[in-house]
Amino acid sequence: MESPGPGELPLVQAPYTVLLLPLGTSHQDPGAQNFFLWLQMMQALEREQDALWQGLELLEHSQAWFADRLRETQQRQLQLGALGEGFLMDSHSETATPQLTRIQKVNACLRSLIQKELSKQQKGVSHRTGEVISQAPPPGAKGPTLV
Repeated sequence: MESPGPGELPLVQAPYTVLLLPLGTSHQDPGAQNFFLWLQMMQALEREQDALWQGLELLEHSQAWFADRLRETQQRQLQLGALGEGFLMDSHSETATPQLTRIQKVNACLRSLIQKELSKQQKGVSHRTGEVISQAPPPGAKGPTLV
């Protein structure tokens, strides 16, 4: 494989599946049907795995974005605290951020996805062991600031 020239994107080999069936195989043959169903399940799992890898990469970028926004918000809070009641005179004062609603929606979607998966896992564990599982926050986790 040749290396890409300057300014060109590198060539990427995508995974693919080759299916070879003998010409005499009937589509009603149980073995062929089982193989076809197995192949469909494998492809569905490959698509899910691809989506999970993409999500993991997106979460890594999101974590950096959230951390940056958190630092910026904390700095604005410190600046506003330093201004005291004179903040109305500050020409740079901002009202509620328009992104807040979008951030809350993303958080709710992630929470819903994770809680559904956790409840599935907990049901399996509690049925096997008969224990009650509590959802304690991870150590060192910070929650929302209460005002």
